[in-house]
Amino acid sequence: MDGGASPQQRLQAYRQALGEDGADIGQLPPDTGEHVGKSQDDLVTVTVSRGRVTDVAVRSAPAEVAELDRHLAVAANAALAASRAVSPTAEDPMPDLNALMGRLAEVGERSSRFLRQVGTAVDEVIAKVGPRTGMRGDPSPTGVDALFAEATAVVRAARDSLGGLAGAQVTGSGSDEDHEVWVTIGTDGNVSRVELSPAVRDMTARQFTDRARQALDAALVDWTAQRRAQPPDASTVDFGRLSAQAEALRTQSFEQLRGYTAKMRSIMGSIGEP
Repeated sequence: MDGGASPQQRLQAYRQALGEDGADIGQLPPDTGEHVGKSQDDLVTVTVSRGRVTDVAVRSAPAEVAELDRHLAVAANAALAASRAVSPTAEDPMPDLNALMGRLAEVGERSSRFLRQVGTAVDEVIAKVGPRTGMRGDPSPTGVDALFAEATAVVRAARDSLGGLAGAQVTGSGSDEDHEVWVTIGTDGNVSRVELSPAVRDMTARQFTDRARQALDAALVDWTAQRRAQPPDASTVDFGRLSAQAEALRTQSFEQLRGYTAKMRSIMGSIGEP
């Protein structure tokens, strides 16, 4: 006999999950001030805090890590992306809004297709057991396509309005005090190149991480200083309009999520004893 949960127990679990409204959906995690990025297999870890590179770690000695320069760049860029997402500054590069619109369209299409599949599955269940259990309701999602279309429109408006905020297209570079590690940061604010001297392969992990931290931090400081020296022109940006659009979209998203949750809760609640 199957020792798993009975249908009644599973139904009760579904009802309980649908009834839990206390979760603060969409709240960002607290900003601890430290943002960590890792390369593949966690071979290199970089920590960024308040616009500075504060720590670099490697799992093995430099001589044992293939493509150490690439791993360092990947980890650094991941840490920078995490930092800029939670603690953005005026010097940060503008996100690629064209790419974001493409991803929104892709996610919107997948989400809409998934919710339609869920609605169809629930509808089939209602058709089968509804006459016997009293289960009833319309499980089809509503407004999903329109929601993603609105999100795309907001991003498009932001792209058109924020053209003047791209900032100076500068590069930054830096090295450690012994010039064993050189780092270049491109115009997009990401590490574009890492150069290692032959001496790096003979270093201990501790020796390398100290030099890598110095080089990354020096390049980031150089890039940031150049961006600050040529501030972007914000005079043509209608921040009020963009803020209002974003707030309206956020409100609409929460209302639609709550509405769909309420619809599914109503369907589950309509089930009577067979």
